[in-house]
Amino acid sequence: MSLKLDEDFFEKLGALNEPYAFIRLLRYPGDLDSSSEEIYGASAHSDYGMITLLMTDGVTGLQVCREKSEQPLVWEDVPSMTGRGIRFNIGDMMERWTNCLFRSTLHRVLPPRQERYSVMIHPFQFKQMVAFFLDPSKDCIVGCLESCCSEACPPRFPPMKSTDYLEERLRLAYGL
Repeated sequence: MSLKLDEDFFEKLGALNEPYAFIRLLRYPGDLDSSSEEIYGASAHSDYGMITLLMTDGVTGLQVCREKSEQPLVWEDVPSMTGRGIRFNIGDMMERWTNCLFRSTLHRVLPPRQERYSVMIHPFQFKQMVAFFLDPSKDCIVGCLESCCSEACPPRFPPMKSTDYLEERLRLAYGL
């Protein structure tokens, strides 16, 4: 609604016809030997796709950087939630779709004090931390939304198929 789109816009676009949706299982090894080297549970990154839902269990360690283009990076602890909760991250693809109106979240995870796993047991019954990633259908064209550009703010990125975008990001990150 904040993008001035119909509430079923992404459905009409076909973005959710056959979305790529997956859960990532993670292991954080816990109390690591101290060294002069900085060690993270997950180093600084933004998620490539559309959105990420992070189901949490109240354990601290998630940090965000609000101004990812400024140096030095300033990291803030994300307040822990009592009990279980869901955090919502905007990914790089949504940033592209909104012409940088919505910015993807640069984040990292500090190593936990004890070993920790991210495992999905049953929908909304989870242990530790679970990341659920939702990306558009493979043939969905990700181009600047009309409500996110103007003569003064033209589209910053060319339109491209969702799969092409994700494959390019993976190729650059992992040399695939």
